[in-house]
Amino acid sequence: MTVSFGEIADALRWFWLALALGWVAYGWLQRVPYPRVLLGLAGLFVLDWLAHALAEFVERPGSNLPSDFSLYSVMLLTAAAVGLAAACLYARWRGLSVTAVLDAALVCVIAGGIGGRAHQVLTNWSFYAENPDLVPDLAHGGLGIRGALLFGFLALLLFARLTGNSFWGLADAAVIGLALASSIGWYGAALTHLHYGISLDAPPATGPLAPLAQMIRAFGYNFVQDLPDAYNLIAFRIPVQLLYAVFYFALFLVMALLAVKKNAADGSPYAERGLLFAVYVLVTAIANFLFGFWRGDETLVWNGLRADQWLDLLFLILGVALVYGRMRSVRSRERAQALKWRNSQSA
Repeated sequence: MTVSFGEIADALRWFWLALALGWVAYGWLQRVPYPRVLLGLAGLFVLDWLAHALAEFVERPGSNLPSDFSLYSVMLLTAAAVGLAAACLYARWRGLSVTAVLDAALVCVIAGGIGGRAHQVLTNWSFYAENPDLVPDLAHGGLGIRGALLFGFLALLLFARLTGNSFWGLADAAVIGLALASSIGWYGAALTHLHYGISLDAPPATGPLAPLAQMIRAFGYNFVQDLPDAYNLIAFRIPVQLLYAVFYFALFLVMALLAVKKNAADGSPYAERGLLFAVYVLVTAIANFLFGFWRGDETLVWNGLRADQWLDLLFLILGVALVYGRMRSVRSRERAQALKWRNSQSA
């Protein structure tokens, strides 16, 4: 499935409009001078004009320039750009170095891309063994989020150690961007029918967790729609891609609200760096494990669970350990502050 340059320019018009509304709201709240606000709006108008002019130039008759692009690749690039912007905004608000975030993002994108593609290929090896030419084609199958997260966060830890930056601060910024990027990416999967949901006539679940799987499937069947899979076979399926997109967008909103409400100055637990990262790992592990019972795309299965669900259980253990460790750090800091206050009073 492809999208033309003109369609991309038309879609960008909505993005420019959203930026314009946000800029006007920011200017009104921050008392930005009117000429500066108008200059910003004029700049967005020029960007829109340039995008459409470039689309017309590329799509003119006889042009040898590429004008059609893979829709899924475009959605992934959009998700990456929007997620990076959200991470940079969070980093600037929390006093982190935006340059460090950009450098870390480059390292994590490379490592996460390798890990994500390796995860996608290995968990669907029966298909890629017969089609080895599709292994480097990101437009087919995309990236496995768990492999990308594992390699990406390991690369972030190494980057933080080598550069002397705070891993926890960078990780908090990363998950803010990841939640928003994941929402866009899953919406792209829905548009291209990748990572599709199970159909009503799917075989019954097996394994020790079969009762749980059947209960979760029964709930998901309330949302079935007439949808195709990656091979355009239409059936009544659970729209798992859209449910994923809604979940990640809701998670982004919750974390953003927590980050705004729980300011570092008020001494709340959420002021502790790394807690947003720990909560993200824990919550997404639980959600991904449960959503796995709704997925219909083929992958390795063992004891009734998908390979990615077994990885989700490992992330769940890691998430519990991270939340526990971060909360202990919060309590230790609060005890140290209380002791310091008592000593100052006694003095």
